[in-house]
Amino acid sequence: MTNISKILCVFVLTACLAFMGVAAVTAMGGANWEIERDRLTADYTFETTEGQVTTYGVKSHKDKKSLITGGKSLASTVIAARKDMVDKQNQQIDGLKKETSDLGTEKEKWESLTEVDEASMTARCDELARELAALNKSIDDASKQNITTVEKTQSTLRRNENRREEVYRLLSQLDEIRTDLFQINEQTKRLQDLLIRKRGVVSRLKRRQVQLVTSGARGQYESSSPPAKAPKDAPAKTPKTQP
Repeated sequence: MTNISKILCVFVLTACLAFMGVAAVTAMGGANWEIERDRLTADYTFETTEGQVTTYGVKSHKDKKSLITGGKSLASTVIAARKDMVDKQNQQIDGLKKETSDLGTEKEKWESLTEVDEASMTARCDELARELAALNKSIDDASKQNITTVEKTQSTLRRNENRREEVYRLLSQLDEIRTDLFQINEQTKRLQDLLIRKRGVVSRLKRRQVQLVTSGARGQYESSSPPAKAPKDAPAKTPKTQP
């Protein structure tokens, strides 16, 4: 019995020392539950009730659900909060996976439905490309025709300008010709008046000559045969004047 008691005493002492070492290691190198609690305060509310026995509790901010009440250690409340957070995250992950699966199924359905549309759209795009090419060609042709028309128009404008200048020149010459014609007409009138006066003078001289010859005068103007005497009552002839 004495040997057994000694062995038990040694065993108990060794176990106490071991547990004390584990407690020391846990206290020195284990998790810092206060820091872990502070990391979760954004989503959870931790409550501490002090008394003969200090108890701990935790509630969720989102659904106001009490996860644990009357916990005997802070570690249990932090673990409960983390477990609730992990459960919610797993639920969210499952929901996202289901939604992703549903979206994948819907995507396959829409892909199968849009294959025909894509082929039609591709054909339509090719048709529109051909129409665009034809339209660009027609635009180029119209541009070339417009350039030709503009060149012809400019040539016509230059020709019209030259003709306008020629008209102005001819009008100026016409004015000069009209001025010269007016001067010629005025000169003609003056000459006609002078001619009439000269003819009147000649007529008077001839009558005077006839009178002198009739009265018996002789001179260098006398002809070989004397002219017949004109009757006294006969009117003197006046020369015809040309207009």
